[in-house]
Amino acid sequence: MELLKLESITKDYGNGKGLFDFSMNLNKGEIVGLIGINGAGKTTLLDTVSGKILADSGEIFYDGEKIGIDSKCRKEFGISVNPGFYDYLNTYENLKAILYLNGISDKKIVNEKIKNVLKIVGLKNVENKKIKEFSFGMKQRLGFAQAILNSGSIMLLDEPFVGLDVNGRNMVKEYVKEMVEKNQMAVVFSDHNLDEVKALCNRLVVIRNGRKIYDGNLDIKSSIIIKVKDSSGIDNSIAKKIDSTTVEVTERNINDKIKNITKITEITRIEKVMNPLEKMLEVNNNVENH
Repeated sequence: MELLKLESITKDYGNGKGLFDFSMNLNKGEIVGLIGINGAGKTTLLDTVSGKILADSGEIFYDGEKIGIDSKCRKEFGISVNPGFYDYLNTYENLKAILYLNGISDKKIVNEKIKNVLKIVGLKNVENKKIKEFSFGMKQRLGFAQAILNSGSIMLLDEPFVGLDVNGRNMVKEYVKEMVEKNQMAVVFSDHNLDEVKALCNRLVVIRNGRKIYDGNLDIKSSIIIKVKDSSGIDNSIAKKIDSTTVEVTERNINDKIKNITKITEITRIEKVMNPLEKMLEVNNNVENH
């Protein structure tokens, strides 16, 4: 079921930077990986959905209703996009401030929620530690804790794995998967690493220069180009004819396809073509995380 819908969102910062005519939907129980190099528009997209910035044009709908910059439904959004903290306050005080802003002030409930979320993110027993004493990895965990406190229906996570060790990354993945399965929560997270995306999401959105260039699943098969003596006798159910000496097949059941082709004509060369998804992300995979 569709939970969030973006229609033709544009946020133009000038010089080709921003987000342009961007549309997508987000369904309940869906985990969407958002991929793109630095400056592609990932954070702008997440900030627009979260309400941190206002788009120049376009509309956002939540559960079928149009939402604006001050819509209360965003209280259901667990957000960790460039998380900010009060460095002079301790862990407990920072999280308590978030709950207070969401209208939760009962001391017993506040204590229970904070204790539970710190246990989830691996920051147990640091309630009294001031944020200025935190390492970068600890701040990343605390940012995820902030998102958990608010998450009711949607989570928006901007590069949640940066600065986390293996245990921290697994913690994020396990919690997200559990909440999606248990509560049919919808999650969007950005990352540079395709392997991390594959390990968590069931859908991928690729952004380049502020525009969506791909939106779909990750199971895209590589193409195999096969050079043959004569392709005229090869049926399209076996291989796609490119020209009189070239056919194209997918990786699926490749051995059977090759056997069928050799029954018809001689194969002179086999070439593998890069997976279209890998090609789109070829530049991204060489970019260091920041």
